[in-house]
Amino acid sequence: MQLCGRCNRQLKTSKSLELGFGPVCFKKHQQELTDAEFERNQVTIDEVMQHDRANRKTA
Repeated sequence: MQLCGRCNRQLKTSKSLELGFGPVCFKKHQQELTDAEFERNQVTIDEVMQHDRANRKTA
C-alpha cells in the first residue's frame, strides 16, 4: 500500500502510484513547484538599485 506524498491517502491507480501523488495533490504539487520557481526568478527593487549603482561606478 502506497500513500500520497502530500495528503497521505492511499493511492489506487497505477498512474498515481507512479507519480507518488493522487490527481488533485499532483496538480497542487505542480503548482507549488511553479510558484517556487516564479519566486526564485523575481527581482527586488533593491537588487535593481544596487545593480544600477554598480554600473554607474564602473562607467
